Order: sequence, then C-alpha cells, then structure tokens
Amino acid sequence: MHVLLGLVRPDTGRLEIAGRELDLASYSPGAALRAGVGMVHQHSTLVPAMTVPENIALAAVDGSILFRRARVRARVARLAEQYALDVPLDVPVAQLSVGQRQRAEILRTLERGARVIVLDEPTAALTPAETHALFPGLRRLRDAGSAIVFISHKLEEIEGLADRVAVLRRGVLVAVKGAREADARELGSLMLGRDLPGLVRPPAVQRAEVVPAFALRDLEAPGLREASRLKGVSLAVKAGEIVGVAGIDGNGQRELEEVLAGVRPMTAGRIEVAGRPVAPGVRSLRAAGVSHLSGERERGGLVAGFTIAENLILKSSYDDPRFFRGGLLELDPARQYARGVMQRFGIEPADPDLDIATLSGGNAQKVAVARELDARPRVLVAVNPTRGLDVGSARFVNEQLLALRSEGGAVLLVSTELDEVLLLADRVVALVEGRVVSVPRDADRAALGAILLSGAAKSAVA
Repeated sequence: MHVLLGLVRPDTGRLEIAGRELDLASYSPGAALRAGVGMVHQHSTLVPAMTVPENIALAAVDGSILFRRARVRARVARLAEQYALDVPLDVPVAQLSVGQRQRAEILRTLERGARVIVLDEPTAALTPAETHALFPGLRRLRDAGSAIVFISHKLEEIEGLADRVAVLRRGVLVAVKGAREADARELGSLMLGRDLPGLVRPPAVQRAEVVPAFALRDLEAPGLREASRLKGVSLAVKAGEIVGVAGIDGNGQRELEEVLAGVRPMTAGRIEVAGRPVAPGVRSLRAAGVSHLSGERERGGLVAGFTIAENLILKSSYDDPRFFRGGLLELDPARQYARGVMQRFGIEPADPDLDIATLSGGNAQKVAVARELDARPRVLVAVNPTRGLDVGSARFVNEQLLALRSEGGAVLLVSTELDEVLLLADRVVALVEGRVVSVPRDADRAALGAILLSGAAKSAVA
C-alpha cells in the first residue's frame, strides 16, 4: 500500500490506475493524490481539537489560503449524505467515537477526489454496531464506481463485504478468489500456509484463596476528556483467571492502562496485589509482580532504533547483575539471554542485534509478549494484545495468555476486540465513560456491543 501511496519506490514492476500506466521513477504522494488514490489509516490522522470540516479544509489541495467554513461544511454534509457516512460536523474530533472518526477519515479522502480508497484495518477498534454502520457506506462507494482495498484480518468481515479476496503471505500473492468461494477456515490456511486448529483452552487452576491476586479499589484518575476520566473503578482478578475489560476507544482504556503501567497519577483509590496495597509507579508495580503489555507497541511497548536484545531487557533494572556491571550494560550476556528467549517464543529473524523496527508486526509483538511473560509475572495487564496481527500471530499471543492463566497467573485483558474478550475471558466487564459496568455471564457479541454503546448503562462494582 505504501507503493500505491507513493511512499515507497518499488525495485521492479508496473502500476496501473484506471487503465493508465504510471511512471514509477517519478511517482510520489502528490502523484498518487492526482491519480485519485487515498488511504484511511488504521490509526486516526485527524487533528483532535478541530472539527471534521476544519480537518478537511486543512488537507485541501485546491491551493486556497482562505477557510470558508460554511462552504466547506455544506460540501462535507453533502458527501456524508450521499454515501451514508453520518458524522457530527460541529464538534471537535476528540469528542467523536472511533467509528465516527473512521467515517470522517473516509469523507476527507473522498473530498480530495479519491477513487481508489485503501482502508487499513478500519474495524480494528469498532464495536459490532459501528462496523455494521460503516459497511453500507462502503457498499455505496463501490456501487458509485470507487475501487476499495479493504485490509483486514477479520475473515468473517471480508466474507461479508468483499467481492474478491487477495491473500498475501510473506510478500507473495498466494491466491485471488471470489469472496463467496472461500470460507474463513480456507482463508486462514492460505494466510498461514497451514491449517490452524481450534484454540485449546487449558483448564483454569482452581484456587481457594479469598484474597484476589489483583484488585482495583475505587480508582480515579484524570482523563484526556471527561468521558475518559476514571470514575470509581473497582474490579478484582483471581489467580488463574482472565478478566476481560471490553470498551470502545476513548472510554478510559488509555487512562486505565497508564495508571496500571505507573505513568499516570491516581487521584483516588488504590491498587492491591495479593491483598497488599502497591504504591503507584513503574518500579513499585514491577517489583510487586505486575507486568504490562502495552496496547501501542510503537508508543509505549518497544523502542525503534534499539535492537531486539535491548528491547527484551528494556525493563530490567540497572542493578540487574545478569546484564549490568557497575551500572553499565554488558551486551554479550544480553545477546545470550535474547537468543534463548527468541528461540522459546519463535521470534524471527533469530538475530538479537537486529533493529526492532525491521521486524514484522507479529514478530515485534512476540518480542513485547516475551519480555513481559519471561518476567514470570503474578499479574499481567494486557491491552489490545492482538490488534493488527495476522491470525497466526494472534493465535500465538492468545495461547500465551491462556498458558499464564493455567499456571495460576492473573490476567487483566483490556481490549476493544469484542471477539477476543469473549474468547479468552472467564469473566467480562465493560468500561463505559470511565466507569466499570457489569456484563451478564451469558452475554454474546451483540449484547456486549449494545452495553458499550449505551452511555446510560448502570455502573456497578465488578
């Protein structure tokens, strides 16, 4: 897709758009825009403090230096109505749901004249209802003559939306099929080059402890906005249990993650491990046996420019005698340790001196998972652990979480992927506008999605 957008120049090959071959030697992002190519990225590129019309004017390519608010708003409103992409136009983007921001990104792409539209994992953070609301607009775009490239690892969505399916594996196009000719099982096999058996859930460890392994008591913390401020969050996780926290982005997940990582201050409440209060902070939480698998590898999980070995020991203290002497890093022991971890977790390529930025998303996530699990945590806080991963890498991560559970670890799974929460969790709660909301034990995907979309849901202590 970066070749199509003019961001990467290919070594060989041809590029044709609307039957016209383009000169790859001079092809650039500007040339892609003029050719009618646009992309909706997985992570929003809108300016949060601006409204949708303001964001669209900011990206305008007509050369105008004047912002005619009413004219731009009217144009955006017409596009929204034409393609069934309902978006509030008069509030800052920061107040929009993830689904609304996705639709706003599509509107911006359309306003710039795109006829070839690339959507990169557009439903990764959407509820079932938001996904259902997005698809009619995409079908209307297709029927109006747009070519849509829909990149997704959610095979059931591909079956329900696509006309044709192209499968890439290790940089090779291995199949192009009609969407109705292949089921999810076959597509998964084509993606991996092998059949993927069903996920086996090891039996949970039955423990008689009265005190939970991990608990939050009336936790409060400031938010990026009012809807994401944590308001009296209380929940508990037993040893040998996975508790899933389901939610739509922007309802306090980031704030909860940062508190439990020790980097966001609490204003009230306490954190307990095995019944003992733990002072908030990176070192104290780590010392108490709490590991944190970041929901954003690039921002808070791994360090680009560091090697695999350096990332694997990133959370080791400077006084760890395995890797440090006199406060100075000893590279050879770090490399030797990394080789063993990489072999156990199947991280490729098997070179500890490689820059982490050169790894695929799946292998980079394996590095993050390996670092946290090799610490043998008492508690693991895992945030969107499989977002953006292919089915094989996602399966690996899920198996590691279940293995930790079966060994008696406590897992707090915070995820916007409803299927993942329902698949892995022994018990589910929802995070709605910074409050914990009870979820019935028999709730399915639709029922859970309805709870998440209901701001009036009644909060309760889990």
